[in-house]
Amino acid sequence: MNRFPLLSKTAIIGFLMVLLLIPLSMVREVIAERTQNREQATHEVARAHAGEQTLTGPVLQVPYTETYIRTVIVDVARNTQREETVKESHVATVFPTTLDTRSRLTTETRWRGIFPVTVYNSRHDSAGRFVWKGVTPREKGGQITLGQPWLSFGVSDLRGLLGRPELKLGGHALAIAASPAGAHLPLPLAAPLDATLLQPGATLDFTLGMDLAGTERIGFVPLADDNKVTLTSPWPHPSFDGDFLPRSRAVTAQGFEASWSVPSLSTQAQQQFLNEAKDRPPVDSFSVSLDDPVDVYRLTERATKYGLMFIVLTFAAFFVLEMVKRWRIHPMQYLMIGAALVLFFLLLLSLSEHLDFRIAYLVASAGCIALLAHYLRHVLGGWRAGLGMGGMLVALYGVLYGILISEDNALMMGSLLLFGVLAAIMVATRKIDWYNVMGSGVSAADPTVSTSRA
Repeated sequence: MNRFPLLSKTAIIGFLMVLLLIPLSMVREVIAERTQNREQATHEVARAHAGEQTLTGPVLQVPYTETYIRTVIVDVARNTQREETVKESHVATVFPTTLDTRSRLTTETRWRGIFPVTVYNSRHDSAGRFVWKGVTPREKGGQITLGQPWLSFGVSDLRGLLGRPELKLGGHALAIAASPAGAHLPLPLAAPLDATLLQPGATLDFTLGMDLAGTERIGFVPLADDNKVTLTSPWPHPSFDGDFLPRSRAVTAQGFEASWSVPSLSTQAQQQFLNEAKDRPPVDSFSVSLDDPVDVYRLTERATKYGLMFIVLTFAAFFVLEMVKRWRIHPMQYLMIGAALVLFFLLLLSLSEHLDFRIAYLVASAGCIALLAHYLRHVLGGWRAGLGMGGMLVALYGVLYGILISEDNALMMGSLLLFGVLAAIMVATRKIDWYNVMGSGVSAADPTVSTSRA
């Protein structure tokens, strides 16, 4: 080992970096645990308040009976037949030709321990039209008898209803009750109609208003032939999800307004709704999530992904300066410096749960940089060297923060950082005699050393 001091020091530093992966992985486990606790807190608030909401309908559902005469062969050999009367029950589903919904949403923050959960109250006013074209018999000569028609609609979590919905047909209020047995699950509410209104070609204009509470997300299913939704809210950080993005949106610090326009030709929601198979795909929908723009657990978890790079770059800087400046840094001192770098991520996690993420990052990084600068002042024999290394750490933490807040540019910034570090190392070590440093006893300029083989 003494014959090759550079190799032995490199091996020891490499071992220390691998060793520091253990506490770094423990920090990641803590982040995962806190993330699960936050999700559990969200579920607890949703269970007590109301969960995510998706508005579906209304649709017109008309039970009917078809009666027809069927010929049945009694004896094939004698060619004897008889006729029997058959009655079959079906449900005709009619979707609105137009549905225009105006929604307003306000938010508030509920706390479960130290975990904030965003809940909302919303008001929805819809207007639309049905056109009844009648029912075509499935069998030749079939007679149709209509049953009790229903206007059915629903929300994901009925606990979120803040009052009885107001459903009117032709200006007349309808009594809302639970949907009849056998109705589609997304439509738990329904109002009976007068069957005499269902004349072929009849138009049925309706309005629907409801106050609805929920947690973190609200969505809409476009079941009409022409769907229009306008949603306004003072929430300044919406995230638009689902199968359709808004046709227009305006997001400011005072809130947002978004409008969707979805024709039935661009969605399979009607066909998916009518598919009663158990493995039917989810119905097309669009939604708005009220996400926290600064998810401290996601940002901290992303930061730990650069933890090893932090350690490698810092150790590489010290190692290069050992050779250039002739400093002597003991492996134990490398280990303590690495421990301080790992502790930064735990400090960042714990502080960001109580402070704004920017402030938490500033406090955690300033504390670690101050500790390391003070420690390196004694290790390197003066404030000048300690402050110089502290300045390098300031730049390193600054680049990391830039990567965290600019996810789209993370790869570019990380690549530029690594390129810059490599360039600095190559410039700083360009005059080093590696043969002498490696302990081989020969110089790169020694003419007796051949660089090729005969």
